[in-house]
Amino acid sequence: MRVLQSPDLQIIRTAKKPSHKSFYSNNASFMKTLSQTFLLLIAALLIFPALSQAQSVGIAVVDMQEAVNKYYKTAIEIKKVDDLASAERKALEEQKASMDSLQKQMTGLDKTRRATELAESKRKEADSKLQALQKQLSAKAKEFEENRQKSAEKVVQSRATMEETLVKEVKAAVDALVAAQGHDLVFDKSFLPKANKAILYTSQNVKDLTAEVIASLNVNAPN
Repeated sequence: MRVLQSPDLQIIRTAKKPSHKSFYSNNASFMKTLSQTFLLLIAALLIFPALSQAQSVGIAVVDMQEAVNKYYKTAIEIKKVDDLASAERKALEEQKASMDSLQKQMTGLDKTRRATELAESKRKEADSKLQALQKQLSAKAKEFEENRQKSAEKVVQSRATMEETLVKEVKAAVDALVAAQGHDLVFDKSFLPKANKAILYTSQNVKDLTAEVIASLNVNAPN
């Protein structure tokens, strides 16, 4: 499940998305799972007609991805993650500015200690200060890298928690609607990427609950 995201989340390094061709050819696990899904669907289509002789089986579909993206809380929660990412980035930028200032001081001191026209005592003083600043810069660089990793992990965890929470709330809305309408089987038709849907066709006889789920989720949306 992929929730819409903002550029502020670029603090997290993400890998380049594979093309559909490489996805099919290289992801054997996915193809195995997809094949199993098709087998289950075929089995369901073979079994349900027999079951329907004794009782009616209600089948419906829901686009969970669309439901999450159109849930009013999604935009609110994304903004929270965006704000967190911005705050973390600002803190890192301030640390970087401090490091840059030290580097600038070191450049001046290095120039002084190399100036042969200056007194030896002046050059030694500059060299001593330079070594001290080098130690400070090394410590700050280590701290910066640690904080950068922590910031990325914090944003990733915040995003994961957000997605988990939103999906649970959408699932609860689906469960309530299904229970109220008495459906027996509900498929998620939002397999990602879109080109890899396991559900290739649904007739008008299969009820799509997506719009009703979204309406239910947004009942208490602020005006």
